[in-house]
Amino acid sequence: MKTRMLVAIAAVILMSGALALAQTPTSIEIGFPFVAGGKTLAAGKYTVETPDINTVSIYGPGGKSIMVVLTQLGRHDQDTDLELVFDKLDGKYHLSEVWFPERDGLLLLATKKPHEHAVLGGSKPRK
Repeated sequence: MKTRMLVAIAAVILMSGALALAQTPTSIEIGFPFVAGGKTLAAGKYTVETPDINTVSIYGPGGKSIMVVLTQLGRHDQDTDLELVFDKLDGKYHLSEVWFPERDGLLLLATKKPHEHAVLGGSKPRK
């Protein structure tokens, strides 16, 4: 009986942790066309969310893309605003990281070629 109760409690804790990772949709203005999950999206106001712990969804006037999370990134600050990091490669901006407020970041794209970063959002400048 005690074993069943412990298993049930552990299951509830694990499920609540996974639900806590799901993020409330957050909007941000992106002033340039960009690539997300292989799709080119137009500039505009986009909503970003994590429907589950393995994916990030971004949608707006240019369409919708769902990207697989490659790994979590350690928090570098205490931002209270959404922050998006783009890898600029061959003249195009590719969404590579999403940082939800007060949460570790999510790596969506690992660019191996030399590239520049463009950062949108965040409540403090990033170095």
